[in-house]
Amino acid sequence: MSREKSANQQISRTEAPGLDYAFLRYIGVTPEGQKRIQGFYLPFFAGCRRVLDLGCGDGDFVELLAENGIPATGIDADEQCCAAAHARGLDVVCADVFAYLQSLPEASVDGIFCAHLVEHLPYDQVLELFRLCYRVLSPDGRIVVATPNVRGLFAHLEMFYQHFGHVTFYHPHLLSFLLLQAGFVQPTAGDNPRLAAPLWGEPPPQPVTYDPVLPASRDTPLHRLVRRAKNYLATLIVRPYLDQIVTQVNQRLDRQAAMLASLDRSFECYVQAVKVVRSP
Repeated sequence: MSREKSANQQISRTEAPGLDYAFLRYIGVTPEGQKRIQGFYLPFFAGCRRVLDLGCGDGDFVELLAENGIPATGIDADEQCCAAAHARGLDVVCADVFAYLQSLPEASVDGIFCAHLVEHLPYDQVLELFRLCYRVLSPDGRIVVATPNVRGLFAHLEMFYQHFGHVTFYHPHLLSFLLLQAGFVQPTAGDNPRLAAPLWGEPPPQPVTYDPVLPASRDTPLHRLVRRAKNYLATLIVRPYLDQIVTQVNQRLDRQAAMLASLDRSFECYVQAVKVVRSP
């Protein structure tokens, strides 16, 4: 991406200063909630010496990393978000992420976190962003990109279209492809389980079970003999049909659970990849 495009993007973000900050307040984002959600990504950065959080907002993940002994710097273009982060004593830089990455030396960080930024950009800028990230990451450095889950119904019905700045969904397979094009290797994708099942909020349908043994009645030798005979006949004649019916019902429940799970995926998915410098 040219510097002119980067400048145009920065202008578009600063025409309404503080709008991102106001929107986070409007939808009720809190540090506690963000840390609970983004805590899922902490293990990806274990042992890192310097992590960047691109589009860090209020700096909640920066604070979470610092609380776990991982040095981190956040970058965000919203001045009020940065001011709120500075008031909490967080290392956050108020800058355009493209310009900031361009200003860094090569191989100067070993971890990059990028949550809910790429969906604000067209694909050519996402590719340029990944190329800049590749340049500043050290060998074996890791990038983690989180974004609204295009495979989740809740993201389509509710969350994605609430934000004024969203441009497009990015399927994790497409993000994996763009990371590969930027030079990264071993991309893997998944869903953030901290945001699972927002639609149904209930466990999937459970398999049907039944007890073929007849309930006990009077406990005399004759009644026990009659009950044993009835159980034998039920097992011999009725149970095969019941087994078939229960199997069919459970198969339908399994298909229903699979369908609900495919629709009710986590609102947030992620892709992570590493930088491996091959020997010449």
